Amino acid sequence: MAAFRLVYLPPAAAQFSHNHLFLLSPPPNPCLLCLTTKHRRSNLQLFLAQVQVQAQPTIKSETANENVVEEEEEVSKTRLLVQNVPWTCTVDDIRPLFENYGTIVDIEFSMYNKTKNRGLAFVTMGSHEEALAALNNLESTEFEGRVLKLNWAKPKKKKPSSLPQPKPLPVHNLFVANLPFQATANDLKDFFNADNANVVSAEVIFQDNPRRSAGYGFVSFNTKADAEAALTAFQGKEFMGRAIRVARSRRFLRQETKSAIQSESAEVN
Repeated sequence: MAAFRLVYLPPAAAQFSHNHLFLLSPPPNPCLLCLTTKHRRSNLQLFLAQVQVQAQPTIKSETANENVVEEEEEVSKTRLLVQNVPWTCTVDDIRPLFENYGTIVDIEFSMYNKTKNRGLAFVTMGSHEEALAALNNLESTEFEGRVLKLNWAKPKKKKPSSLPQPKPLPVHNLFVANLPFQATANDLKDFFNADNANVVSAEVIFQDNPRRSAGYGFVSFNTKADAEAALTAFQGKEFMGRAIRVARSRRFLRQETKSAIQSESAEVN
């Protein structure tokens, strides 16, 4: 039986010679292996597979370290979590403790009810250095008979700003036909409001090339009752020498008309 010696020569690639076997990495057991010519390839493949398996825990460890870094990045550098706070403690009670180490930006308690907290407080300092000083000096100190526990807190979540809801725009529109070609939107609005029709917007449709009135338009009301009353009162009424026709309309207001109504509402308020 021919004997072959297992030799490590970094960083040479794994290869075969007449009586030596060269590997990329040192074997786990640096002993002499007797390999027959027939089986040396299969034994090499088995050894390399074992080396690959041994390397897997290192990969998992690196992944775990990355997760730790990500978790650390989520921690605030100025906000502290204070645990084991007396239940009756207030902002004025705890403020003097932290004022010795810098500027206090905010103090808030996790409350159980209006007069009793849950033993948790969040203190935000003006800088990381000030927060670190407070953490190092106040950790495990006694306060009103309790031993305080301090740690870094997560950043305070910003509440989404609640924008004021816009007032509902008028949706009760009437279609007005057989308008005089010289009539404008203001003329149409004044005509209806002269009889207390409560029109909030009027619009005359124009054609292009050449630009001229199409002979019809729309008037809008805040309530359905106003629209129904105008439908009855102005049907066939004469406007600038022509008898107009009025009908219900589902047409939406143009963006320019909506903006005008909103501006008028803001001026009134």
